[in-house]
Amino acid sequence: MLQIPNQKIKQAYFLFFLTLMGALLFYWMKDFISSFLGALTMYILMRKPLLYLQEQKRWNKTLVVVLLMLASILLLILPVGLTTMMLSSKVGYLVEHYKEFLTILQRYSAEISQRFGIDILSNDTIQKLTETGARIIPTILSGALNSVTQVAVLYFVLYFMLMEGKMMEKIVMENSPFHNDNTLLLAKELNTQTVSNAVGIPVLATLQAIFACIGYLIFGMDQVLFWAVITGLFSILPLVGTLIIWVPLSVYLYFNGLHWHGIGLFLYGAIVITNVDNVFRFVVQKKLGDTHPLITFFGVIVGLDLFGFIGIIFGPLLISYFLILLEIYKKEYAGK
Repeated sequence: MLQIPNQKIKQAYFLFFLTLMGALLFYWMKDFISSFLGALTMYILMRKPLLYLQEQKRWNKTLVVVLLMLASILLLILPVGLTTMMLSSKVGYLVEHYKEFLTILQRYSAEISQRFGIDILSNDTIQKLTETGARIIPTILSGALNSVTQVAVLYFVLYFMLMEGKMMEKIVMENSPFHNDNTLLLAKELNTQTVSNAVGIPVLATLQAIFACIGYLIFGMDQVLFWAVITGLFSILPLVGTLIIWVPLSVYLYFNGLHWHGIGLFLYGAIVITNVDNVFRFVVQKKLGDTHPLITFFGVIVGLDLFGFIGIIFGPLLISYFLILLEIYKKEYAGK
């Protein structure tokens, strides 16, 4: 009969209770996963300026940490908060009056069908799209509006990450299941993908919003700032993102009697807005880090469902991290 050493039994019990405790902790803290991801992302972005100011310029470490955190609030948290407040008021109106918007969509769809013989949207499709938007959009924005506690936790964790960064990195290196070369490669790839997503996505959205705003001003759209911000947000979706906004707006202008405005906005969107997306995504963002468009697309979908508004960044990051870990695992253990 096979005898199992007592030490192995004790080890198995210990691992069982350790796993159980970890699962319970994860369950209790699941609402703050986005806070930890945000702290990790911001730590990676702040690491170089932190080391530069602390080690080369000889600035006080606590002062550097506080300044970096204040800068992140001014450059990230404040703009996101103001944008969310602006959007929430507009989207709230849209949700409350979605039946009116449904009627408008049906009317324009019928006019297009009558003039050109093209049945773009059936009544059932319009109904489903409108009801889905009325259900999903508030969910997305609520994740940003109700995130005061999450932001507080993020900065609490980030403070200690920045203050104890070297010790944290040393612990990770010592406890990594990979060889040192693969661990360093993992750190490099995580850094590259974090910069690509956490910097590339917001910069792309901002550029698209600026160029869209110029076009909407030129061709006489109402609520220019609102539609520019929406265009910037949808630019995150590869290939078709901004088309979802400026094509319907062009049609709206055309069928409201502003024929040349509608045609002009359509041409501006096709020539300018689309090419801003293409140039940035395939030139600039490749220098930051080559993130496949499908990773961004599915990452945004997953991220919005898991984290709300901020998931447009964390979703692609999670998928990128998973693929990097999978690749490192193959390098470490393949063939063994």
